[in-house]
Amino acid sequence: MWNVIQCAVQGRSHIKSDIPCQDKTYSAVDNDTQVIALADGAGSAKLSHYGAETVTKFICSELTEKFDTYFSDNDGASVKQQLIEGMLKSLSKTANQLECEIIELASTLLFVAIKNNQFIIAHIGDGVVGYLKNDEMKIASQPENGEFVNTTVFTTSKEAIKTMKLIKGPLGEIQGFVLMSDGTETSLYSKKERKLADVLKKIMQMSTIISVDKVQEQLEQSFENVIVNATTDDCSIAILVKRNDDFKGYLQLDKRQKQKLLGLKSSTSKKTIRRYDDILLYLQNNQSISQIARRIHLKQKYTKKYIDKLYMLNFIEKNGSCYHTIILLHTGNEVNNE
Repeated sequence: MWNVIQCAVQGRSHIKSDIPCQDKTYSAVDNDTQVIALADGAGSAKLSHYGAETVTKFICSELTEKFDTYFSDNDGASVKQQLIEGMLKSLSKTANQLECEIIELASTLLFVAIKNNQFIIAHIGDGVVGYLKNDEMKIASQPENGEFVNTTVFTTSKEAIKTMKLIKGPLGEIQGFVLMSDGTETSLYSKKERKLADVLKKIMQMSTIISVDKVQEQLEQSFENVIVNATTDDCSIAILVKRNDDFKGYLQLDKRQKQKLLGLKSSTSKKTIRRYDDILLYLQNNQSISQIARRIHLKQKYTKKYIDKLYMLNFIEKNGSCYHTIILLHTGNEVNNE
């Protein structure tokens, strides 16, 4: 199975102008198929948030129903045509309900669908599609801009079929996928280097060792407090990451595995590793630094180095003056986060 993490946050300019968040994300799982979709409503279209919601929901429903049909069809043009026609039909229904022109529902669209060992990616307009393979972030699809500067292609554009990117293939060693809008690009994608931020890999890896709900919470906090401040635009992201069924809990790892997870040198002593173990176990209940220092028999200034390391890795959280563990220590036994 795969985990889904997603969020969409209203941009500063939209807050100021009292415009709804025009970015939308959606996900679905059915028939052994999982789909994530993201759409960025056109700023020039006042009802584009309805359009973005419509196309993300349509594509998730369509791909969970017909993944095999689309994957086995070797005529890429035909697949694009069917998807576009389906989206436009859904948008027409929404336009009728809202009594507006379909152009008012314009948005971009990015999606990833997976089933068994196969995937389908599609991309219309700006935004970025990335993936994690062999612990390295890679680009699957970059932004598709329009004919003029600062323009892009939308689901309602005449150029949608011609510019739509469609990618199919075996999952192989792929560990996860990420979709992001152009607002999120500002912080998590370098256009100059054509490179995704390393923090995306960290988010994907963390979702395999702490609860997805906790990763979701941390992602939302990061977007609300950091990502939106780098741009005036709405920001959204959708992540699909393979669950690590081999992870049986931190305490079941051997010394080498713990060193890798903690980012420690191979020469790190067993005594140091045991201190990290003791701290994580002790912090199943809220404890202060002074209490932790007494527990591991170290002065507070040295104890703080251990705490700072675990906090930086998101293995523990701070609650007032106390800390508690959020990493999965045992299989099927999430720690108490109260």
